Amino acid sequence: MTTPPVGLHILSELYDCERVGKIDKQTLSEKVAQLVRENQLTQIGALYHEFEGGGITAVIPLAESHIALHTWPELAYVTLEVYVCNYTRDNSNAARNVHQAIAELFAPGRMQTHELTR
Repeated sequence: MTTPPVGLHILSELYDCERVGKIDKQTLSEKVAQLVRENQLTQIGALYHEFEGGGITAVIPLAESHIALHTWPELAYVTLEVYVCNYTRDNSNAARNVHQAIAELFAPGRMQTHELTR
């Protein structure tokens, strides 16, 4: 017996990010919270840590799964992960919308993305 797909997991590496060092944890947390609400997802917590020099690590648990990202301003580099499960509805578009908006926030010159149906 096979398990039906339960969600969409999007993993990206963002290179040559023009805005990576210009976004602080307050701005990032407000934008992520807004995106979560706009896409009818449920944020159940948040951890944002800003390192000396401007790098940020963020983990945002959702009732539907999670968002995680890590920034390296000195490398103009960001890793981004959005995993959204489909409990009562297909949340694939929500995952893509949130992922795209967060990625665009950093203005990457190049991006490598993998989508996993899980």
